[in-house]
Amino acid sequence: MKNKNPFSTPSAQFTEYIQKNVALYQFRNGIPLTTAATANFTRGELATALRKNPYMVNIILAGYDKETGPSLYFVDYIASLHKLDKAAFGYGSYFALSMMDRHYHRDMTVEEAVNLVDKVIMEIRSRLVVAPPNFVIKIVDKDGAREYAWRESIKDAPVVAS
Repeated sequence: MKNKNPFSTPSAQFTEYIQKNVALYQFRNGIPLTTAATANFTRGELATALRKNPYMVNIILAGYDKETGPSLYFVDYIASLHKLDKAAFGYGSYFALSMMDRHYHRDMTVEEAVNLVDKVIMEIRSRLVVAPPNFVIKIVDKDGAREYAWRESIKDAPVVAS
C-alpha cells in the first residue's frame, strides 16, 4: 500500500506505528507499558524492520513512571538501545551534548532545565551554519508530556558569529 501523504517521513510513520501499538497493548491488557517496556518494544520493532524494510530513524524516548521516576532512552537507526541521562542527535548534537556535559545535573528543576535548553539552542544557532530557525521543546515529567512555549527573548535574539 502506498502512503498517500507526500510529507510523511519514515520517522513519522514509525513513530505513529509505535504509538498505535503501545495504545493497542494497553487496550488489550488493561495496563500501560512502562517507559522501559516501550523502549524495548521500539527497539525490537526497529530491529525487525532493519532486516525487512529499514527505517532511517533515531529516537529519543522520554517517560515518567510512578515506580521508577523519569527515564530517557536513545534508540539509533540500527536498533541499539541505551538508557541515558541526556541525549541529542543530528548535526547540532555535538554542541548540545558538550553544553549538557558541562551544565546538566541530576534533579534539575524545570526552570534550570529550560535555562539549559536555552543555552543549548543559542550555542547551536551561533555555531552551526545550517542551524534550524525553530525548535520544539517538550517537557516530560510526573505531570505528563507537554510542549513548552519557547521564550521570545531567546527566539529573537541575534545570532553572533564565533
